[in-house]
Amino acid sequence: MKLGIDNLALSHGEHRRLEGVDAVLAPGKVTVILGAAGAGKGLLLRALAGLADADAGHVRLGGRLIGRLGRAERARTIALVARGRRRLFARGHADLDGALAARPAWLLVADPLSALDPAAQFARIAQLRAAAEQGMGIVVTLADPVLAARVADAVLLLGGGGMIAFGTPGEALAHQPLRAAFGVEVMVIGDAQGRLLPVPIGPARA
Repeated sequence: MKLGIDNLALSHGEHRRLEGVDAVLAPGKVTVILGAAGAGKGLLLRALAGLADADAGHVRLGGRLIGRLGRAERARTIALVARGRRRLFARGHADLDGALAARPAWLLVADPLSALDPAAQFARIAQLRAAAEQGMGIVVTLADPVLAARVADAVLLLGGGGMIAFGTPGEALAHQPLRAAFGVEVMVIGDAQGRLLPVPIGPARA
């Protein structure tokens, strides 16, 4: 079942945070929601889980509006793991391991690579990619374009109150989209797996 985002607009309190978000997320892939702090990544993740009301647009799971799914069906289909929350929001890596073991159709994870050393990051990336290769749809939020390039099959890039780009890492992590999202210049290098990594090298030039 695909997750469809149809021209979505979201607010936090009285303030509009995002608008014009339009994408189709495929199962069996790792999709990274990437953006700077305050770009609305967590709010969009909550909307994908049916936990944030839209000002406009819709989120659909397999063509059905996410808000129309019953609580039990939603719990079986979508697992949401985020730090510092209770109930539907789990805590820490043990809960992420438990969510992976439960094999939901979709696993949504807030910032699963923060506070990890490089070796642990590689292990976590391998774990997420293995789950995707077994058919699970994986959506994670990140603020680091290098980590996004390492893990993503698709990137939804946020900035300026909306969606800057959605596509393959090669498309969404190009110089201009990243410049618009983060205000930085990047240098692209290759890693041992042949992935191109956009490494920030300084503030964007005027």
